[in-house]
Amino acid sequence: MNFRKIQFACFVMSLGLFALPLSARDLNLGGGHEKYAQEHAFTADVLWDLNKQSILVDLEYCGFIYRENGELRATKPEKGGAASCLPILPQGDVEIFASYHTHAAFDPASFNEYPSVQDMEGDFSRFENGYISTPGGRLWFVDNHKRRARQLCGYRCMPFDSRYRETPGKEARFQVTIDQLNVIFNQGIEY
Repeated sequence: MNFRKIQFACFVMSLGLFALPLSARDLNLGGGHEKYAQEHAFTADVLWDLNKQSILVDLEYCGFIYRENGELRATKPEKGGAASCLPILPQGDVEIFASYHTHAAFDPASFNEYPSVQDMEGDFSRFENGYISTPGGRLWFVDNHKRRARQLCGYRCMPFDSRYRETPGKEARFQVTIDQLNVIFNQGIEY
């Protein structure tokens, strides 16, 4: 472990934020067999630091992942509110692959460990995929083709808000559709 990572780990612990592992590159996001493995790894790197900042200031950040001349790039993150964010489209002749955003700090009155229905509907309406990081440290992938969201990595795999504690037996489902989210949100099912 290098000195920068040790300094960062001490700083994060002093803020009440924790992150295990210490790098998005350490995450197992489907290995080399996954169709979108390169995009998943790239976006995990983008969201790694943003999730820490998002939790610290309790605001969402958002943007787009795109290809330009064959290379993956991310738009500059836009700062949103506590429960919303409006990304700015990239300029030029680019191919947008996905949106990305964070879900701010833990809020006991919110189901922010899941993508929202609006998150998924927004991606589907633009025929794009999406990525969402949560205060519990999850990384979700909204798959436009399969019309569902699934966790690329679960509880505390990304930087997380130490105030959020997973209740055993009430963990967020591994994957969800919009219909399932409507049931979860309307019935107030805890996770």
